[in-house]
This record gives sequence, structure tokens and C-alpha cells, in this order.
Amino acid sequence: MLSALPMLDAVARLGSFSAAAEALGVTQSAVSHRIKQLETDLGLPLFRRTTRHLEPTPEGDRLARVARGALRDIAGVLEDFRRSHAEGDLSISVLSSLAVKWLVPHLGDFHAEHPDLRVSVLAQDDLSDLRNGRVDAAVRYTRRPAPGLHATRLGGDWLVPVASPSLFRGRRPPGTPLQLTEFPLLADSIGEADGTDFSWNAWCGALGLDGTRFADRMSFNRADLMIQAAVGGQGIALGRAMLLEEDMLTAPLLVPVGPAVPASAGYFLVTLPDRAAWPKVERFRAWIVRELARSRKRMAGLLQPEDGGVSDSRQR
Repeated sequence: MLSALPMLDAVARLGSFSAAAEALGVTQSAVSHRIKQLETDLGLPLFRRTTRHLEPTPEGDRLARVARGALRDIAGVLEDFRRSHAEGDLSISVLSSLAVKWLVPHLGDFHAEHPDLRVSVLAQDDLSDLRNGRVDAAVRYTRRPAPGLHATRLGGDWLVPVASPSLFRGRRPPGTPLQLTEFPLLADSIGEADGTDFSWNAWCGALGLDGTRFADRMSFNRADLMIQAAVGGQGIALGRAMLLEEDMLTAPLLVPVGPAVPASAGYFLVTLPDRAAWPKVERFRAWIVRELARSRKRMAGLLQPEDGGVSDSRQR
């Protein structure tokens, strides 16, 4: 019965089966049959048939008006869905340190390429807003993406000790990894506990050193806070290269004071599986894959890391 409502609306507006059929792209007999079947189902006439055109009965006119409004509302909702998938607002959940130190400085480039997308960035550590659909995608630094999500590996990173040149005024900068312990060491307490091996112990292990000699003297629950303390000359921070790009290449406010080693975790873009192919998500994915690769190339040229580079992004 409901499938006949578009035909009812067309006949009421256009006044004939043939005109309605042409507007809907179907045959005249199909329209005539559906209207007659609808009248049979309702047990009342919906049109008065004259020699020139069809006039809706009061019941037919009332039903046609309601059908027209409902069809307009449905079309509007479908268009909203289409636009929300392809353009409009794009909401991204990002770890606070990555948002502050990498994403926000690069967002101007994204907007220049995609001026039709309005981007909302939410600094979050958990994925609850992604799972309940309140955000479109999330960028995470992890060894293994959370199960049940579509994940694209964006690339890896390096761990590297950095410090402000002001820390070494009147003192000789460290010449070997072991000499770093002569200065205050700064650490990210979350990175030491979240399974990403973002820690002095992991850095020491990669170099074959005794990690117990690298106990930090100051810790922070956000990597960007740790980096800011290093910029202020408060100690040597163990940083992730992607979070150091602005401070090392643009300012520069920080300098490497030890070898860069490959991080065991990497960056992933995660989405709900049914949103992975949304055009606006695909546009952001293509952009962030490219921009992170450019950042890695710039940082690799500066740091000359132990492994000589990071593997290319790949789908997971």
C-alpha cells in the first residue's frame, strides 16, 4: 500500500495517469493498476474520472497531501544522509598529544584542499564516541588496533631523546647515550603503561643498554606536556618523532641528543566498518596517509634513525 503513495502524489499533482507515468518513469498501466488497487484496499474512490483529467476526491486529496509531505521529509533525510557521508562535518577523535603537536599544525593544509569539509577535532584517549557513532574516525598510536574496527595503518615512528640547547649552557652536551643520565630525564607516564613501549626502558632495550640506569626524574601524563617541559629547558625528553616536527624543524626549539630507534607501535586511522568507505572519511584518510609520510621523511632526514626509515603504510 505504501509503495503506491508516490504514484498517488504524482497523479494528484499532474491530473492524469499518463503524465504521472512519464514523471515517474513507469508505464501508464502500472500507475493505473496501483491506484485502482489502492482504492480497492481502502474501499473508497480516490479520484473522479472526467473526460479531460482526474480530480482527487476529498479523501484522495487529503491522502495525497499527507503522502507529498512524507515523501518530501524522506527525501530531505536521505539527502542529509548523503551529504553527511560525503561532505559537511567531519569529526575526528585524536589523542591529545598528537592533536596538539601534529594534527592541528597541519589542519590548514587539509582545509585548503577540502574547503567544503568542516572539521571537528576531539582530543580523547578512549574510543567510546567512535563506537557509538558520535565521531566519524579516530587516529590512535598503538601496537594493535582495537578489535571490531576498520583500521588503516598510517605509519610508524621513532623514539628519540631531545632537549633544549638552553639545558647545556655551561655544560658539555651528552656525547653518548649513557651520558644522558647526567641530566634530568623526562618521561610520559601513560606511554610507559599503555602497552606502546613509549618509554626510556624501551629505548634503552633497543640500544642494548641497561634500562635501570635511565630512571626518569619527572613524568607527565601527556606527551605534549613532557615536550613542553623539554622546550623550557627542564630536562631531556624521550619524544616520538612525529610529535617533535614543529619544535625541531620550524622553530627549532629542540635538538636530538641521542640516537633515534624504531618505535614498536604505530599510527592507525580507525572507523566503524560501515563508515570506512564514506567519501569524507576516505578523503581524510588519503590526506593523513600522505602528510604523515611527508613528516616521516622530513624527520628521517634530520634524525638519521638507526633503522634508516619506517615501513610504508599498509591496510590492516
